[in-house]
Amino acid sequence: MPILAGGLALTMAACGGPSQTATPGSTAGTAATPAASGWDINETPRDQLAEGGEFIGSMSSQITTWNQFNVTGNDAELQFLEAPIRPTYYDYQGDGTPVINPDYLTAANETVTDGHLVITLDLNPKATWNDGTVISADDWVATWKAQNGSNKDFAAASTDGWNQVTSVAAGTGPQQVVITFKSTYPDWIAIVGDGPLRAESVATPKLFNDGWPEYKDAWFSGPFRVTNWDKTSGTVTMEPNPKWWGNKPLLTKLTWKNITADALASAFANKELDYYDIGADADGYAQAKNAPDSVVRVAAGPNFRHFTFNSKSPILSDQSVRQAIVMGIDRTVIAQSDLAGLPGDKVPLNNNLYVSNQPGYVDQAKATGIDYNPDKAKSTLDAAGWTMNDSTGYREKDGKELDLTFAVLGGVAASENEALQAQKSLKEIGVNLKLKTVDTNKDWPGVLTKHDFDIIAFSWIGTPYPLRNIGQIYGGTGTGDSFKPNEANYAQLDIPKVNELIPQIDTEMDATKRAELGNQAAQAIWEAVHTLPLYQRPMLIGVRDKLANIGAMGMARTPKWENVGFTK
Repeated sequence: MPILAGGLALTMAACGGPSQTATPGSTAGTAATPAASGWDINETPRDQLAEGGEFIGSMSSQITTWNQFNVTGNDAELQFLEAPIRPTYYDYQGDGTPVINPDYLTAANETVTDGHLVITLDLNPKATWNDGTVISADDWVATWKAQNGSNKDFAAASTDGWNQVTSVAAGTGPQQVVITFKSTYPDWIAIVGDGPLRAESVATPKLFNDGWPEYKDAWFSGPFRVTNWDKTSGTVTMEPNPKWWGNKPLLTKLTWKNITADALASAFANKELDYYDIGADADGYAQAKNAPDSVVRVAAGPNFRHFTFNSKSPILSDQSVRQAIVMGIDRTVIAQSDLAGLPGDKVPLNNNLYVSNQPGYVDQAKATGIDYNPDKAKSTLDAAGWTMNDSTGYREKDGKELDLTFAVLGGVAASENEALQAQKSLKEIGVNLKLKTVDTNKDWPGVLTKHDFDIIAFSWIGTPYPLRNIGQIYGGTGTGDSFKPNEANYAQLDIPKVNELIPQIDTEMDATKRAELGNQAAQAIWEAVHTLPLYQRPMLIGVRDKLANIGAMGMARTPKWENVGFTK
């Protein structure tokens, strides 16, 4: 299920096969080829890596809280920075497959009793917080209470999953945790994988919300620990944790510098930085590609661009018109234009729920026949009563021209380009797409939440759990005239088939059956034209060419930091 993240990026918040590396001894950067494993990380066994060395990463803003589970700490950069110092109960492969992290979890058993899913976690008794206190069931109980939504004073970034849990308790001892759900819940690893917070750190809403402005070593656990935080410069220094019980980290230091987003490319090119998330910046890619002692690693990322259609717009309330719009938009041209100067295949994404490198992906454009086809788009509009006015070049019905408004996010190059490309495509089928520029400093995300658009473009970020909480974006309550869309259903569209499938998808524990149900929902979403995916954005990460086990992580969340090092 995709998530939305704020900011001017306007993005709505492990073992695999070998990957390509830079030519040994080369000094100029290059672009690696995406690996079949779903990631491109210069995967190398620990015994082939040198001990020692420093990794330099970045944060584009100052740290104001160390609690990434609080709404104010729900930031991708902070989550990446904290990965070396926080418990991680599951690691992820490049395709998003979860793998138990034995440093924290020795076993996880799943049973269903009287329709209730029960997960029993056997904790590694060696796992401790940094002050030596053993991580126990008490920490899991406190974490659940802080994030299950029952106490609204806890400003949790998300209650998803935890709000489906009826109890968390110790099992045969404090190193066993028993988690009981209201019903079955197939995506339980999504909440277990992030590990617990220390009980004393979230004992009250005040602590959870406001008790984390300072780094408190005893509240963390991992292969590294923070040894210095310069609040003036924003620099955070981490060194190997002397209390760590797992494999010894290969690197001797992690340094995180406060560098603004617009300065990252030059910082990487100047070797002031070892890791650079390029995004869709062609200029940044060119700098990283030509930087000394570097390589650009490439994977199919979880981000995808899309158009949202306002189904409450008078013209777009007709499903056949929405389908005609889809058939009139050349998404290949949009992908090639948006991604010009970047590597990777520039092809349309044809599924609303899955990105192309996830198991279960089905090409719904092919399955439904609703894809770029201008001739079919014209005949569909003809059948819907929209006839061409040869004098204007646009279609009319009942004396009204087929005019639609595209809300262009000012200053966002992708949005501006996509609007122009769509306008050009739709003119060919007689649709007058008018462009209205939105001041993102004043009207974002208001233009979205107030539904002040016919069509709008932004990005979703996919997760390893494509079928989790589909209803957030595609569902609602009630039916017919009483239908009330959920908060993130910006299309305001009622899709009865999806609403019928959601309870089954949310509780089906058989992965194969669930994938079948998921693609039934995906097909219904595609046919209804709730949103139109454009393309999956490539994940482009500049790293030093000798760095191993880090790079373009694909659907994985973070590297396994104790295994990150430099080749000999």
